[in-house]
Order: sequence, then structure tokens, then C-alpha cells
Amino acid sequence: MNNKYKVVIIGCGVAGMTAALYLNRAGIDCIILEKSMPGGQIVDNGNIMNFPSYASISGSDLALKMLKQITDLGVPVKYEEVKEIKVDKEKKVITSKDEYICDYVIIATGRKPKLLGVKGEEELRTKGISYCAVCDGSLYKNKDVVVVGASDAAFEGAIYLSKLALSVTVLYRNEFRAKAYLQDMIKKIDNISFVKGEVESFSKDDRITIKTKNGNDIITDGVFIYIGQIPNANFLEPLNILDDRGYIKTDDNLMTSIDGVYAVGDALNKYDYQIVIAMGEAARVALEISRR
Repeated sequence: MNNKYKVVIIGCGVAGMTAALYLNRAGIDCIILEKSMPGGQIVDNGNIMNFPSYASISGSDLALKMLKQITDLGVPVKYEEVKEIKVDKEKKVITSKDEYICDYVIIATGRKPKLLGVKGEEELRTKGISYCAVCDGSLYKNKDVVVVGASDAAFEGAIYLSKLALSVTVLYRNEFRAKAYLQDMIKKIDNISFVKGEVESFSKDDRITIKTKNGNDIITDGVFIYIGQIPNANFLEPLNILDDRGYIKTDDNLMTSIDGVYAVGDALNKYDYQIVIAMGEAARVALEISRR
């Protein structure tokens, strides 16, 4: 079979491309398999302002720069959805189009935000609606923002935004689900307020209007939605390497319970989800493989 590589990388986000870069520099042949587009979730980031070397860069521009770097080095990228991984003496990665034999697999499939699924949400993604306060909060310095949700992540996002924004309104549907210490903390912050309601739609003129089902409209400059994330890992269920939330389980060296099968990036259950953290994990795994 011609489709044989030392390493198959599943996912062409920042983690997958970083792994490919380090493997290529170590003289290890690898391929990236991606089901949709390069960049993953960062493509939804209008401006990234915490990536070293760039004061500001869009997620799509960063993804394209990284893609050019690895393809210029000769790393093949194929746009095929991985359906299954079979493990024996060699690993077989089966896609919608082909099969690939390898010694090592690096899973870098990331995750995606849960969407409210209401009118106007899709149209305003990156145009006033975000799913990451750390990524996009600096765009709303001294402006009004709304955080949708009442989970730990929502409250942490609201607390972070309170240091930048003029005001933060937490829009929650039923009850607070955040841990007690976060509830105590957030209630002491003067520029954070709470509104109970459920989003019906978004629209935008100069500012964003949030229409709620109880008839109260909220006008704001930016919206941050925190109703959960979904790891892109369903296809791994037969391997028994997922936790009860669908995230990939690994040891301290980022290897799953299957020897030679690693996972990096946002498909892992961890506390911080940042570009540089995912890249660091990918570099660690690539260097580990180069030493084996």
C-alpha cells in the first residue's frame, strides 16, 4: 500500500499543523487528514490578540499561514473524514475515501461550541458573536457585552470580561449552574448584572439586539455564548479511550491507553483551551515520537 506513513495526524487545526511541523523537521514522514477546513475552531476568531509575534491576527489568516508553512515543507494534507481507527501491529486509519497505515496516530480533532440554534446566530459569528472571552474580549474594551449561559465557563468568561468591558450582562435561562465560589465572586463585581431569559433571536444594526422569549430586548456591542462544547471524537468510541463527556483520555505524556495513539489539543478534557497550549502539546508529542 502506498498510503503508509510513520505518523498519521487527524485534524488540521493549530495542534495538528504544529505536530506536522515538528515531525517534518525531525525527518519523520507524516500526513494530515482533515474533514473540513484547516484551522478548526480558530477560523471563527475575528481577531486573535494573545498569539506571540502578532499584535492582532484573524484566525483564518493564522490558519492559512500555518498551512502554507507545512505544505511548503512538503507535508501532505488530504481532506477526508476519518471514520475509524483499527489497531493491530500497525495502525490503520480508515477515511471516507481511503485507508492509511502508520506506526503512530496523533488525534487533534478539537471541539466545537454548542450553538443556541436561533435566528441570526450563524450570520453574526465573528461579527459580534463569539464563543471565547479570552480570544475576543479585548475587542470590547469599554463597551457593553452580554454573556449567555450560567455554567462555570460562562461565569469565568464574565469575570474576565468585567476587567475589559464597560458592562457585562449575564443572560441565563433557568438557574445558576456555576460552582458556588464563582457565584460568590461574580456577585461582588460592580459592572456585572444578571437577566433571566431565553434568547429567541439576534439581529444587528450598529449594535446587536437580543430578542428574548419573554419579550425583553437587550441591546449590546458583543455577545459571548457559553452553553457548552462538544469534542469531535465520536468516531473513537469503539477504541474505549473516551471519558464520560466524550473527551479523549490520555496519560501525562498525552498517549491514550493504546500504545502509539496520542491526543492533543481541544479534544482533551482540561482546564485551559488556548492556541499556544494546544501547540505546546503537539510539539511535546512530536518530539516524543522522534525519540522512540
